Amino acid sequence: MFGNTNPSIQEMRETLALSLMDNAELLVPLFDAADGMRADLVKRGWSANIAEYLAGSWLAAMLAKAGAA
Repeated sequence: MFGNTNPSIQEMRETLALSLMDNAELLVPLFDAADGMRADLVKRGWSANIAEYLAGSWLAAMLAKAGAA
């Protein structure tokens, strides 16, 4: 992964940035699902604040699971 046994800060930043770019497209469905969940809850009569909270909580849980995988 790194050329040196002690990578520089710049090398670590570049590796992190590449990793985030590689995985960003995998996370898009989670963000889309959370947006849809929020919109559906509002449509069903839930307050916008509660819908935002519930969708955000669900998204945080899914991102934690994705990070643990």
